[in-house]
Parts: sequence; structure tokens; C-alpha cells
Amino acid sequence: MKLNFKVANDNGNSEQALIVDGNLYRQPNTYAMPEKTSFEDNSEPELLVPNLLNELAVDIQSDSIAFGGLFFIGRKAIKSKYTAHTMSVDSEKKYESDLPIINTLGNLSGIAVKRAFEKSGKLPKEISLQVDMATALPVNQWSRKTAGEFAERFMNGLHTAIVYVGHKKVRVSIAFTFVKVIPEGTPVLFTLIEDQDGNYRNDDIFDEFNKEYDKKVDGEYFQNKRIKHVDIGDGTSDTPLTIGYEYDRDFVNGIPTGIGHSINKAIDLFNSQVSDINPSRQQLIDYVKDKEHKYHNDAVRLIKQSMRSEVKAIYDHIVDEVKKASYEVNVICVYGGGSILMKEQLYPLLKKLCDKPELQAELLWIPEKYAPLMNVEGLNIFLNTVFPQLKEKELAANNKA
Repeated sequence: MKLNFKVANDNGNSEQALIVDGNLYRQPNTYAMPEKTSFEDNSEPELLVPNLLNELAVDIQSDSIAFGGLFFIGRKAIKSKYTAHTMSVDSEKKYESDLPIINTLGNLSGIAVKRAFEKSGKLPKEISLQVDMATALPVNQWSRKTAGEFAERFMNGLHTAIVYVGHKKVRVSIAFTFVKVIPEGTPVLFTLIEDQDGNYRNDDIFDEFNKEYDKKVDGEYFQNKRIKHVDIGDGTSDTPLTIGYEYDRDFVNGIPTGIGHSINKAIDLFNSQVSDINPSRQQLIDYVKDKEHKYHNDAVRLIKQSMRSEVKAIYDHIVDEVKKASYEVNVICVYGGGSILMKEQLYPLLKKLCDKPELQAELLWIPEKYAPLMNVEGLNIFLNTVFPQLKEKELAANNKA
């Protein structure tokens, strides 16, 4: 069976969010390396396929990773007895790491099996998957060179994945026709200004902003503003300055500070104060997300207790950046998964900064339900608007060369 995917891929340190042909998929961005698959379930595929992405076991072979073999991906990795590997928030560069390659191949192959089964009502033995993909790198890692190297790891050669569905296997051959890698922050401009239909965005994302400033704005309001972004991730915080859809090239930067550093410290406190189960970063994040979990309140409390130095580092960085920009900033816009827990401490500091007479900027804090998905939703808009022209132009240039 042949399938074609259009993929927006936000490969975050904590979570991988994928929009495939308009459908959103979210997985913890982690994998484990078992010696063998779990107990082989003899259930029929129609009982296993709906839950496949929660039980994702994939044998991956690719020239773009150091070594192939069997991987448990995402939620399957976390609940297994094997070590769950994540991006190092201190040392790894995303464009050099194998994790984005492994998890992208694993998740896309699992989604392909689900899609094939939904189309035909049975499991095919083989799937040939062609992919167009838009993805991003942190601004402090992005350059034309690193973006090209990262794209080539997907585009050069064929990747093969064998997906285990109980006692059955499906071979998925994955070829990336075109991959475009842009700096994180750029996709958010699309999300902020436009909706998925190309109209000016006009929903409850601006409710708190409208209440704070007694306004009624839509996405058009931000189209020509000088916006200082604060994208708080797991290992980095990207802080570019944009005007409309363009970067101010003097302020395309970020800092290697994010919520992941606070989580690492919180794990030590958790082990000494709550339980010695020694949760992984991903597990502690799951405790935070699940408000019914018995460790939810402890996890939230300890992370907030541990984040003071990260909050201060981000605030001090923004103060320095605003000064370097001669206070020519109209809006400070805060989003990303890390912004949710940091809001209580960071919002008052940034609001006070915005209110200073020399700055007089507005603070747009993206609500919790939108904050972690700003990049992937923007990548999807980019994929459906700008991407086709870039693909045609760059592939034509490559063919001439």
C-alpha cells in the first residue's frame, strides 16, 4: 500500500507534536531500547490498532542514526521497565541528536499502519510512505547550515520501520520527498495572526489580553507589531524579535534555560521529600499533566519551588534584550509548555517591565490550552501556505545543480 503524508513536526525536548494531514498526534518525546518485544498479544488487529500509538514498538533501520534496532516509542517507553531516553537539556543539539529521527520515524510508521488499517480494514504486509515535512530548530541552534544538515538526515536515503501489532508485523518504507527546517518562533507568527483557514485569528486566545488592555483584537492587530517572543521549552527558551512575519536579524537568539532544568532539580526534591521511586523527567511531567494523579500536587509544588533561578534567568535575559532593542518593542508574547508553570512567578515581573514608561509595551501570555501547540499549529499553516512554493523552488534548484 502507498501513502502520502503532509507533516508538521514540532520535535520538542519534552513532547513531540505532529499534525499529519490535519490530524494532531502528541507523544512524550522519549524512547527505550528493549532486547525484545513485549508479550505477543494474539488479539485481532481491529482490537489492537486503535491503541497502537500507546503501545508503539518499532524496529527501525536508517543510515541517519548511530544504530538501529527495536525501540519502544513515547508512552510505551515510559511505562516499560527499560530506561527511557530523552533529549539532554544541557548538552545535546537537536540537529545532531538521533532522538528526533528515531521518534519521527517511529510515530509516522505507527500512524501509517493506523491509516492503512482504517482505509482497508486489514493490515497490509508493507506500506510505502512518502512524506513532505515542515519542522523547526531552536533559534540558538538554527542556521542555514544546521537546518540543511537536519533536513538531509531525513531526506537522504530510505528509512525502514517494522511496526509490531500484537503477533503481526508491518514493514513501512519511509521516504522524505522534501523537508524544510525553520527557526522556532517563525511558526508562532502564523499561529498568532492566522487561523488554519488563512483568516485573521479571532478566538479566545486573546481573551486575557483583551481584558487586561480593554480591547477587542484579532490576529490582524499583531501583524505589524514588534514582538519579543518568549518561547519557554524544556531545555531552551527562544526569544527572537519579530516585525510582522520577519525576524530582526540582530535579535534572533535564545538562552539554554527552560523548565527541564527546574524539573531535574524537582526530581531530587521529590526523591528526598515524597518518594524514592526516582521518576524520570517525563514521568514527573505526566504527574503535572494528570490532575487526578496522587503525585500531581507534589510535582507542581516542587517544580515551582525549583524554578526560581530559571525564572530569574529568563527575566534578566528579556530585560537585557529589550534594552539592546532601545525599548522598541510593542508586545512581549509568552508561550511554550514551560510558560504554564512559570506564569505565577514570571507574569508579574514581565508585566511590570512592560509598564515601564521607557517601554510601554503590552504583555500577551498565551493561555494554557494553546501554549504548548503554538509551534506545531504554525508549522501546519506554513506547510499549507508557504511550503509548496519553497519545495518547488528548492527541488528545481537542486535538479539544476
